[in-house]
Amino acid sequence: MKKLLLLILLVGQSAFAQQIEVKSTELVKGTEWGGFYFAQFSPKGTYLLTSSASYQGLTQITLATHEVKVLTQEPGAGYDVKISADESTILFKKTEFIKNLRYTSLYQYSFTDNKAVKIENAGREKLTPAFAQNKPVFVKGKSLVKSANVNDSEIVSFITIEDRKMALYKGNTKKLLAPNGENESYFWASISPDGKHIVYTVAAKGTFVCNIDGSNPVSLGKLNAPVWLNNQWIVGMDDYDDGNIVISSSLVASTINGKVRQTIQTPVSNIAMYPAASPDGRQIAYNTEKGEIYLLNINIK
Repeated sequence: MKKLLLLILLVGQSAFAQQIEVKSTELVKGTEWGGFYFAQFSPKGTYLLTSSASYQGLTQITLATHEVKVLTQEPGAGYDVKISADESTILFKKTEFIKNLRYTSLYQYSFTDNKAVKIENAGREKLTPAFAQNKPVFVKGKSLVKSANVNDSEIVSFITIEDRKMALYKGNTKKLLAPNGENESYFWASISPDGKHIVYTVAAKGTFVCNIDGSNPVSLGKLNAPVWLNNQWIVGMDDYDDGNIVISSSLVASTINGKVRQTIQTPVSNIAMYPAASPDGRQIAYNTEKGEIYLLNINIK
């Protein structure tokens, strides 16, 4: 009996020791008037990319200087934007409607010359951008497209959604994954920094974590728009709406085994949505319903 009580105490202490502490909260300068949504940290944590509430345009916010710079005003540019590991290039999409049909094109923006160049013409097929050693690649429809100077060995694992399932690309291979069943709809999928796990959401079922091969799915409950905080923690939002607008939303973090779940402290007046995690796991950015961007400086105990 004493051994059992000791084990329970040790487990409780371990769970408590992993909790996330918010050290400070700051409103990002330049976003006070709103209009900034869907923040994403650059791979080195130098800047944030944000977009409008409808994903139109891209704005760069340099964290050290608070410089706010509009990169493009193209519709759809803020959805599924990708940043190269060296932070010098971004890939974004332009969405347009022609005779009531949706067309998507792909652009490459270079910070070296501050220009955007179209690399794939508008078409009806879905486009999913990625990088291979800072060189652009993308999935068009259900096929990987790469230039001649990209070697298969340079294409590290990335994931997209095809036919409502997850499609895992690596090198010249593709594997369809459906950990919760073939008839489910999968979205919000991403790979952990160490490449060992996938977090994803299943329509009407909640968010899950599975192994990179799709095995051993673990439920995290409701955790919308999940992102990796580090290899062991995921942060998302617990949001509610009235059918038209979001009426409440809080940030929630969970361990990948689903055993520790914690609401992250934010200002009481905030509706905190769409979190982003810094590469070092020490900051969380999020937008309010007005489009203000906040930064939380955190510590995982």
